[in-house]
Amino acid sequence: MSLQDTLIGPGYVARIDGLAPGKSSPSENEKLKGLLHKHKVILIRGQHYTPEDYLALARSFGELEPFFISDYSLKDHPEIYILSNVRVDGTPLGRDGAGTHWHSDSTFTPRPSAATFLQAIKVPKNGGDTLFADCQASYDALDPPMKDRLEGLRAIHRYQKKEYLFTADDTVSRSEAKAIRALQQVREQEEKAKAPSPTARMDNAVPEQKHPLVRTHPVTGKKGLFLNAEMMVGIEGVKDIEAQELIKMLCLHATKPEFQYRHQWQKGDIVIWDNASVIHAATFTPPDEDRIMYRLTTKGDVPS
Repeated sequence: MSLQDTLIGPGYVARIDGLAPGKSSPSENEKLKGLLHKHKVILIRGQHYTPEDYLALARSFGELEPFFISDYSLKDHPEIYILSNVRVDGTPLGRDGAGTHWHSDSTFTPRPSAATFLQAIKVPKNGGDTLFADCQASYDALDPPMKDRLEGLRAIHRYQKKEYLFTADDTVSRSEAKAIRALQQVREQEEKAKAPSPTARMDNAVPEQKHPLVRTHPVTGKKGLFLNAEMMVGIEGVKDIEAQELIKMLCLHATKPEFQYRHQWQKGDIVIWDNASVIHAATFTPPDEDRIMYRLTTKGDVPS
């Protein structure tokens, strides 16, 4: 059976059928990479991938990169980074509350991640969705004067600890907002009583990086906004107040509903996204519902 792609999102995002775990040929791998560049986000559903199968799938896209904080790596497979709200005897199984702001991955590094892979190991009944926003479509929608203004500007990216935001969804109910705030307070009190977490130790410790606000895709040549709502701390050569206003405006523009896709996970789902084309964000998972995800990334290019 040949690979089949079915569009499931608003002009981007496709479900891929016809892929067998651990059995894809080199030609199928190349086609799959092409489908990622075409659709920006792709979903593999209804398959059982072992950690070995999952690693082989990711390696077919490029060289894997370990996350720069190794405390939450999967035993025997350190390339796999665990994202989870589960605790075992009070110890986090994985990184809790990660990625709950709009961002492209690892923009605080010289070569941000090319592709990100997320596999659903355990899925909550409520919450835990992932949001995506098409940054090429949002760039195309800017008026010519704004495109001219952005040309040549470089944003300053700095790693900052952002675990306890818990959601990027601005449509949460009042009761969910109350639950989020209560959990934030619990986690903040826990952190005060213990040694700094792995991410807290790295807060503002990674050297700043400067990347273009408008990125040209290294494969397709398409232009798109290159954003990280919480890690962009300024714009080179632009006064701070003006820079912060511009960053806020671009992030709000890029995440308008017409550019968004919301992925509701099923156990076993693998979602792969192109960090040069989209930004993403996690949503709230209630603390009494378990969520376990396995994350992989491939090395990217220096943005230009």
